Amino acid sequence: MLKQLSLFLLIMALFSSCKLLNPSLMLHTPKDYKYDETPKVVDREARLNPNDQITMLVFTNDGFKLLDLTSETRINTNQMANSTFYRVEFDSLVNLPIIGRVKLGGLTIREAEAALEEAYATYYIQPFVLLKITNRKVLVFNGVDGGAKIVPLPDETTNLLRVIAQAGGISRAGRAYDIKVIRGEYATPKVYHFSLRTMEDLKKADFIMESNDVVYVTPSPQVARKLMTEIGPYLSLLTTLLLVINYFKK
Repeated sequence: MLKQLSLFLLIMALFSSCKLLNPSLMLHTPKDYKYDETPKVVDREARLNPNDQITMLVFTNDGFKLLDLTSETRINTNQMANSTFYRVEFDSLVNLPIIGRVKLGGLTIREAEAALEEAYATYYIQPFVLLKITNRKVLVFNGVDGGAKIVPLPDETTNLLRVIAQAGGISRAGRAYDIKVIRGEYATPKVYHFSLRTMEDLKKADFIMESNDVVYVTPSPQVARKLMTEIGPYLSLLTTLLLVINYFKK
């Protein structure tokens, strides 16, 4: 009877452990999954898209005060950070002071600045415009159970390695050789695979990130620890039963 009870408890524990061994694993792909081909690194400028949030500063005299380093009114990074935010609406229009709604969606930053300088030329002498996209970000799961961070993209040249560094690096439980980048609509995403385990892999780390990309560092299953966590209560119960049985046998 004791042997049967022990065997039953052990089977229940192992079954439970197998089922719940790695419940936090996300975005699993089968071994034969065909990843998308990694695009080549190209010099490109970010384009304004619907729901992008931008800041804008307008100067006169072709930005003379901006470029005059002796002037007390020169621009600094804090001025851009504290500027009023404007949103690119669903129809690619942006509602701006004085000139009203202007179509900026689909334009690069440089093209949008030129278009606004032309529009403000009606009201200012030689206007000089500075634009910055402020709400572009990626979501990073760095291999920690329940751990994720939203990382802002400061510019259009931010690569995969920099984003992982900004998220705190790869955790001890994360697999540096099994990193996925998910891009595009969730219904039909593109999935790229990367390894950062060797110096040779570093060549592929110069992967330019785009807004709303998801970086997922696959966590290690940590079988031993989780197995002991699952089996622990059963072992404790079994030990208690053995002690009780042994007590009554005396």
